Amino acid sequence: MSIKLRDLIRNVRACKTAAEERAVIAKESALIRTAFKDNDKQYRHRNVAKLLFIHMLGYPSHFGQMECLKLIAANNFSEKRIGYLGLMLLLTDQEEVLTLVTNSLKNDLNHVNPFVVGLSLTAVGNIASPDMARDLITDIDKHLKSDNHFLRKKAALACIRVFRQVPELVEDFVEPILDLLRSKNHAVLLTGVQLIVDLLTIDRDVHGAYFKGIVPALVRELRNLLSNNYTPEYDVSGIVDPFLQVNILSCLRLLGRDNEDASEAMNDVLAQVATNTETSKNAGNAILYECVSTIMSIQSESGLKVLAINILGRFLLNRDNNIRYVALNTLSKVRNTLKLH
Repeated sequence: MSIKLRDLIRNVRACKTAAEERAVIAKESALIRTAFKDNDKQYRHRNVAKLLFIHMLGYPSHFGQMECLKLIAANNFSEKRIGYLGLMLLLTDQEEVLTLVTNSLKNDLNHVNPFVVGLSLTAVGNIASPDMARDLITDIDKHLKSDNHFLRKKAALACIRVFRQVPELVEDFVEPILDLLRSKNHAVLLTGVQLIVDLLTIDRDVHGAYFKGIVPALVRELRNLLSNNYTPEYDVSGIVDPFLQVNILSCLRLLGRDNEDASEAMNDVLAQVATNTETSKNAGNAILYECVSTIMSIQSESGLKVLAINILGRFLLNRDNNIRYVALNTLSKVRNTLKLH
């Protein structure tokens, strides 16, 4: 019988040469293959977990794909979890496996356990092919409109992959995507903004027309975050949800580029972010960096651009080399932009 995962890790770490490591992996891979051939159900999840470790080391592990599917079909959540993790790492373009995966995903997308549904949505977000996306989009749509915040955010992230694979589906989902921005749950709101950022990055000319009207809503959400009206559970170093603030600023940057009306609508809130954000913590510096990038990308007022340059000047005086590098890199981009004009 093969050994436990932690014992395999210990044995690999104890190897003094590459040849020793290859010998350990070859021996364990042979034992895992034998267990798979014998249909060993008791240790299947453990063998797949070891196979994932072997895969991380760069050794062949594709022979475990079907075992991952068997784990996904199990009733036990922990086995399903290992199965989905294995599938996301080991899956190749074999047509037979992809067909079976689609059927398994469809079953789990309609499972009564929301955590199982969450696993399947995560898998869709990582491995969905164009055909798989078309087959599963109806089930994903159902969760995108769910009252369950956990499933809703997972569905939004799955949609990022789906729309990358099948861009023509976006037009039918504009309203559900906009509904995500009306949520009071930070996780749903964050994933909704991220979905829009991805769509604008893929094709700003086409998708920008769908979302050009959301600037006032994003500005309002950003003001709410700055005025500390949101739940303290999202506080990071005294700053309310810096992740959401950064995402909103990224979205505003894409919407405001080459758009005078949108740029004008966000000028005031950008000035508020630039002047009121705490600079003594990294969370605040991340927001300020995104704010500067947004100011320099849109058609902002000259006074706002001066404020952005002053922030970069403060970054250059920071003791943290990472922050100084970011400032220099941004200044270089600004200089190149000015040359073009």
